[in-house]
Amino acid sequence: MPVEEDFTRRLFIAMDAKGYGSADHLQQKDIQAALLLAADTAALRSGLDRSTWDKQPGGDGELAALPADMSGIEPKVVDDYPREFAAALSKHNHSLRPAMRLRVRMAIHYGVATPGPNGHVGQGPVVVSRLVDSAPVRAVLAVNDQIDFVVVLSRQVYTDVVLQRHTSLRPEHFRRVAVQNKEFTEEAWVRAPGHEISELSVDESGSAPVTPPASGDHLHASVINKMDYVHAPNSVFGVSNP
Repeated sequence: MPVEEDFTRRLFIAMDAKGYGSADHLQQKDIQAALLLAADTAALRSGLDRSTWDKQPGGDGELAALPADMSGIEPKVVDDYPREFAAALSKHNHSLRPAMRLRVRMAIHYGVATPGPNGHVGQGPVVVSRLVDSAPVRAVLAVNDQIDFVVVLSRQVYTDVVLQRHTSLRPEHFRRVAVQNKEFTEEAWVRAPGHEISELSVDESGSAPVTPPASGDHLHASVINKMDYVHAPNSVFGVSNP
């Protein structure tokens, strides 16, 4: 059986800016610069060194793999880094008109990866990319224009770092969501630093508010075909084309 010498588990951070595609060239440059400045500032204030991260830029976002030997760094990445990122983003957006504000989604996951010819390969980068691009996470920014930053943790990161009380964060700071993205289906935990999102209701596409569920803390994301009929109290549904 072949052995992959570079096989390892690493922390991954993915971030993506909302509205990049509709911006003009100069605005896109401003978005890129502001995004990286917020990331660098947050890392510096959290005691993290972004120069040691393997970063894969994507114009409106970035996929970063942290060094494999950074044992014990998870609490800073999960707690301090998003908090400082939110603060840096707030400072940047303070004097901007609403349409020009930088609004960002971030995902954090701990998973398997190996170096590839064009970035890391494996389930680690795949999962974190699915999380940051998922409908429930997009929906938080779509239905509440006062929120400029949302972060989602994978189940493993939430369970190992937050539930085991390695950070100042508590379970009530998060909202559990069902993430369904292509072949990926998983639970994850979302928070928007400085904002309460437990009662925020969105449809699967993240485009419009709907009636809040009567009970429970799930942000439901079920998908049905246009001609299907279901009975599912306390659920929120979206529509997908066949």
